[in-house]
Amino acid sequence: MPNSQSIPLLPVSSDDQPDDAAVARCVAMNAYGEVMLRFQLLEMSYWSVLAARKPPGMSLDQHIAKLTEWDRQTGERLIKALDLPDDLHDEAMTAVNTRNLLAHRFLRERAVFFGDPLASEDAARVLAEVEVKIDEFEERLNAYMRGLGIEELDEAEIEALGLESPDFAAWSALFTEGE
Repeated sequence: MPNSQSIPLLPVSSDDQPDDAAVARCVAMNAYGEVMLRFQLLEMSYWSVLAARKPPGMSLDQHIAKLTEWDRQTGERLIKALDLPDDLHDEAMTAVNTRNLLAHRFLRERAVFFGDPLASEDAARVLAEVEVKIDEFEERLNAYMRGLGIEELDEAEIEALGLESPDFAAWSALFTEGE
């Protein structure tokens, strides 16, 4: 298997400039990554709703056990546990189904054509449209969450938590344990 460092991210022409197809592919792949990140962030919002409904007096260990349980759930099961109003529930299910379609079919069916800048641009355009839908849903979900008394943390509040940078070596080991 080739070393990942030997695979160029953007093929370049003889004048050391990325070609149009490589740039378009990179834009499409970046759009894909952005949209998938947004779905992950939605899942964290769902966790916030569940955490707000936790019984009083739970210990830290009990909280961590709940987070671990939620992390193992499918998106559909997590959404069912939220007991959202019907309109938000339907939107959340549309979001999870869209995420699943993107995760399981989008690249498999389209990436082979990313050598064509028009195909890459079309993929990026589709993903941008999905992101607009996520924005709209997220706005309604956040309004619902504020109604539950769940406020978003701002940058200063996050910084005040004093979180340490993750140990990326330990995180990477999760992917090499089975080798």
